[in-house]
Amino acid sequence: MHRLIAVAAVAGALWSMMATADGSDSAGDYLYGTDGSSLTISGTQQQPSTDPGTDSNWSDGGPGDGTGPGEPSGPSQEAIDLAACMDDSGTTRCAPRPNRPAPPASAPSTPGAPTITISDLARFAPASIRATAEPGNVGIVGMPTNFTAAASTQIQDGELFGAPLRVRFAPASYIYTYGDGSSATVTTPGQTWEALGQAQFTPTPTSHVYREPGVYPARVDIRFTAQVDLGGGWIDIPGQLTTSGATQEIRILEARTALVAHTCHENPAGVGC
Repeated sequence: MHRLIAVAAVAGALWSMMATADGSDSAGDYLYGTDGSSLTISGTQQQPSTDPGTDSNWSDGGPGDGTGPGEPSGPSQEAIDLAACMDDSGTTRCAPRPNRPAPPASAPSTPGAPTITISDLARFAPASIRATAEPGNVGIVGMPTNFTAAASTQIQDGELFGAPLRVRFAPASYIYTYGDGSSATVTTPGQTWEALGQAQFTPTPTSHVYREPGVYPARVDIRFTAQVDLGGGWIDIPGQLTTSGATQEIRILEARTALVAHTCHENPAGVGC
């Protein structure tokens, strides 16, 4: 009994969707038969025409489109799709297309923030840093000379492309050029021997050994990463900006040892004093 009621309900829905626009039952002749446990539907049905010249229910904005006074409304798109999927026996061969939501309207275009490159920030670059060597910018041939550079994060306010902004530079690496043809790139600015807890003339991450006496023009170039704030928070700028350091003269001396009986303080005229 439950199966008979369910099938009958489906048959009623199909009959309702295939009814003609004027509400009559002339869409086709259908025969019903039952064996007590199922319901069979058979017959023929008339599909609506897709030609606007032959179908009075074609929506063309004029008479017969189902919008005029007293005119019946045309079949729904779901009924048309379902009728196209049925054969002459009334058997459904495919499912009707699901309703698809209309595409969203295009969002209005809004001008974005200006594109800022690392080269645009060159005029905001931090000032040059002068490297120093200890002790007193003097070194000894064959022994480490320790270099340091006082670099830190810097923030500058300014204007770019007609808009105010803040620029933040952070040191990323240090390029030490020692003046004797050698250089080293490190990620630390260097610390004094005392800060490192080391004895004088011991190696450090930024120390260098000169092989010949003389005066050498040493410097440190610093590579900075940059961020800008246009009012909505810090934004990373790709790339790095390098500032060239000021030259610092480093005097490298030769050291000779001598065994003496007295210090230079005790005997200023002694050997090596």
